[in-house]
Amino acid sequence: MATHSRCLLFSVLTLGLFLGGCATHADDLCSGDDTETLGFREATEGRHECASAFSGSEAAAYQRGWAQGIQRFCTEENGFQQGTQGAMFNDDCPPALATMYIDGYQSGYSVYLTQLEIDSIEHAIETKSGDLEQIWSALDAVSRKLDQSDVDANLRPQWLEESRTLTRRQVEVSAEIDELEFEVSARKTQLAALRHALTMSD
Repeated sequence: MATHSRCLLFSVLTLGLFLGGCATHADDLCSGDDTETLGFREATEGRHECASAFSGSEAAAYQRGWAQGIQRFCTEENGFQQGTQGAMFNDDCPPALATMYIDGYQSGYSVYLTQLEIDSIEHAIETKSGDLEQIWSALDAVSRKLDQSDVDANLRPQWLEESRTLTRRQVEVSAEIDELEFEVSARKTQLAALRHALTMSD
C-alpha cells in the first residue's frame, strides 16, 4: 500500500513538473517583446501561438501587430519559398491575401516534390551501383577459382553455375541503373522547365 502511494505521489509530481515546464516554455515564447512587436514577429514567421496568452489591451496590441506582420508573410514570393522548403501549408492568410500565397506555395511545392523524386532516384542509383560493384567482385573471385589449374572437378560445375547466376544479375542491375538514370534525367529536365516557367511568369 505504501509502495502504491509513493508511486502515485511520484506520478503526480512528475506530471506537475511536466505541466510546469510546458507553462514556462509558453511564457518564455510569449515574452521578451512588447505585445504588438510579438504579434508582428509571429505573423512574419507564419505563427499565431501567443494569441491566447493576452487579454484586454495587450490582446488588441498583439492582434494589431499580427495584422501588420501577416501582410509580409502572405505574399506569393514567401508562399513559393515555403513550398520549396516543404513547409506545412499555412492557412492563416486573410482572404484578400490567400490567393497569392496559395499560388506561390503550390508552385514551390511542385518544385519541392520534383526535387524529392530526383533525390530518391539518385539514392537508388547509388545503392544499385554499390550492388553492381559487389557482383563484379564476386565474378572476379569465381573467375580466379575457375582459372586455377588444380580446380576440384566436383566444384567446377557449382562455380560455373554461380558465374552464370552472377552474370545474369549483373545484366539485370546494369539495366535497372540505365533505366533509373534515364528517369532522373527526365525529372531534372522537368524541374528545369518548371523553374523556367515560374521565372517567366514573374
